[in-house]
Formats: sequence, C-alpha cells, structure tokens
Amino acid sequence: MFGDYSDSGLTPVMRRIGAELPGGGLAPGSEADALKSPERLAAKLARLIDRHPGRSAEELAAGIGDGVRYAFTFDADYYTEGTWLVHRKLKDQGLELEARRNRWDSPEYKGVWTRWRDPAHGLLFEVQFHTSASWEVVRRTHRAYVQITDPATPPAERARLRSRQVAAAAAAKAPPQWTEIADFGREAR
Repeated sequence: MFGDYSDSGLTPVMRRIGAELPGGGLAPGSEADALKSPERLAAKLARLIDRHPGRSAEELAAGIGDGVRYAFTFDADYYTEGTWLVHRKLKDQGLELEARRNRWDSPEYKGVWTRWRDPAHGLLFEVQFHTSASWEVVRRTHRAYVQITDPATPPAERARLRSRQVAAAAAAKAPPQWTEIADFGREAR
C-alpha cells in the first residue's frame, strides 16, 4: 500500500503510468521522496494536533494527504495533455480525485497539485504535475520550503526565504494551455 515494490500498491501503478506517457513520466528523483520522512510526518501531525485539540490523532493522521506523494514531468508542449492523461489513468485504476490546484499563476510554486484517495485502502496521496523547469525549481528550493512551513522559522527569515522562492520560480515559465486545468474540490479557488 505505502509504495510497495511488488506488483501491487501505488508505486507500481505510478511506474506503469509513467512508462506509458509519450511526452513525460515520473519526475526524475521523485520516487526517492515518495514517502514523507517520519520526522516531517510527526512534525506535521503535531501541528495538526495543536490546531485541532478536539480531534483524535488517528483522525488527523488519516487526513494528511502528502505522506505519500508522486510527481510527473512533461515536455512543456505536452504538459496539459499529459496532466489530463494521468488523471484518466488514475481514475481507471479506481483512484478518486479529491482536490486539484493549478498553481502556475503563483509567484512561489509553479505546477499543478492534486490530492487523491485510494478507496480500497482509505489512503490519501498527492500527485504533482510539472515541466522539467518547474520540477528543477521544486528540487532546488525544497529545503527553503521546509523552513517556510516550519512554525519555528522566524517571520523575517520566512519572508527572506519566500523572496528567494519567488525569484527561483520565475525561471519556470507556464506551459501552453495551462489555464485549461481548472481547480477542483474543496481547495478550488
């Protein structure tokens, strides 16, 4: 279920989908980070417990949607078509889309973020969609993102890091027809 490397589980499904894509595939190096580290998962759960004291830790943990995550990259000219193709292939596997955010207009993050549910296991997971350029920005700025989202980071440092994120993200130009990918679900704007 959690990235099992046999014939079943999410990781083999993602590998098969990635191998079938004519203008893209799983993002280089993304499989190594498919599982959120135990330390980051524990820190996220602790923040959720602080924010929602009336809810059980089990309930809050079950709602963490990025404990398992995957990323696909596409050639810019194939990006929109490839993103929709992966959506169809995931749905064909019985997986359910819960939310989609098109962030190509964001100053800090370029790409499409989605949250899916595997109803057979009750598992939430994340799938991101990038061009090679936007994926490179994500990889290069990941440490800064971790610091930005850490409540212990002082506001001045967070502002400095966000400024660097904006400068780095500016290098990732939006692909053609990116606006055809609409937001979906609770997260829709």
